Amino acid sequence: MKTTAVVLLALFALVSADYKLRNQEDLNKARKECMEAKKVTPELVEKYKKFDFPDDEITRCYIECIFDKFQLFDSQTGFKNDNLIAQLGQSKDNKDEVKADIEKCADKNTEKSDSCTWAFRGFKCFISKNLPLVMESLKKN
Repeated sequence: MKTTAVVLLALFALVSADYKLRNQEDLNKARKECMEAKKVTPELVEKYKKFDFPDDEITRCYIECIFDKFQLFDSQTGFKNDNLIAQLGQSKDNKDEVKADIEKCADKNTEKSDSCTWAFRGFKCFISKNLPLVMESLKKN
């Protein structure tokens, strides 16, 4: 039993160690790439700057693109909770509260939504609960 726990902890450490924390510069690069790829209009860009994310196909797929580039979401398997905890919890000594909020928002897509809708649903949940934490996580690095 102890051996299994040690192996699981070591595996968790390896997975988390592979994740590179992202910063504002990384976000700016991902935004530019995703705006071009998803054909985001200048009007939508202005809304995004105000943290206004309308529930439309372009916005949903833009968010999925950002999450994908940050290695926070995979279109087939969904949210990468360990990476989300590392990114959003980097300023917290105790990551349990961050983990609990992430687990509430990172659903398993029981609705069978398309991947853009799935990523967007989680994103809206994250920012509704943790907008300051999201903003802080990008300034750290």
